[in-house]
Amino acid sequence: MTFRSIGINLTGDYLSGEQELARSLEVLEAAGPDFVEVCPHNLGVILGGRLVQERMEAVAKVLEKAELGYTVHAPHGMNLMDLSSREVHRGALESSVRFAAEIGARIVVCHAGQRSNARDARYSLKDQLDAQRSALWRVGEVAARLGGMIAVENSYPEPPVLQGRNYAPAARPSELAGQVAATDHPSVGVCLDVGHAHVAASAFGFDYLKECAAAAPLVRHVHLHDNLGLPDPDGETRIGERHAYGIGDLHLPPGQGSIPLEDLFRTADFARDITCCVELSPGLRHSAGEALKAARRLEASVGAPAR
Repeated sequence: MTFRSIGINLTGDYLSGEQELARSLEVLEAAGPDFVEVCPHNLGVILGGRLVQERMEAVAKVLEKAELGYTVHAPHGMNLMDLSSREVHRGALESSVRFAAEIGARIVVCHAGQRSNARDARYSLKDQLDAQRSALWRVGEVAARLGGMIAVENSYPEPPVLQGRNYAPAARPSELAGQVAATDHPSVGVCLDVGHAHVAASAFGFDYLKECAAAAPLVRHVHLHDNLGLPDPDGETRIGERHAYGIGDLHLPPGQGSIPLEDLFRTADFARDITCCVELSPGLRHSAGEALKAARRLEASVGAPAR
């Protein structure tokens, strides 16, 4: 298996001003990524689902000066299954796609939707899934015209999901693959978050490698990090506490947890030339260089030459 490119995520909020953003990009550039994954909502370029043109132009200049490649992660709270706010969610996704085109990014990651068992009781699950596919298809048309690709990410089993208050069908990669296949748009694929799937496999008792393999042919982008596969039902917010107990979505460098990464990439039938973003938690940004080296060693170990 060969990654088309291996990048790193940009953490932190940069809602105004450009100097701090430029400094953070310099730090990441020194780590040697092929690209940096940026979040438009953390850059202040989306307001109420719409692009803020002046702010976008200012941010684009900073990103261009850094001379890096980019991918884009749409707002994390995106929920295309939320029928009560469907326009703003779809607008935020379309704005993310247009922002990506502005900065020369091809991949736009968006989170798969969830159902709130209390708030969404007036809607059927079928209607919500239909709405998600419709929104993905419509924005997929925009992405196609702009030369982009939407990659829908499998869900992390957050505490409301583990507690039964929410339902996240895309916590199973095979379910997400089914939704993307039913969307039937060439500019809509899957983002496989290997860490989300690992915790979900433990929480719901499914076979990690089989579930990821079911989604592999539709994967266009990978979020690569590590964890111990231990669910976090109580939602401990302090990252130090999560590290101490080894619970939740730790976003460790590859190889520092228990995800069978070599088995996954050696055995699953992934599409060719997928992009790979190493996602680190904010407190581990100093480990970016070593994390990227670990990702490249992983790539080499499963049959591709190291860069």
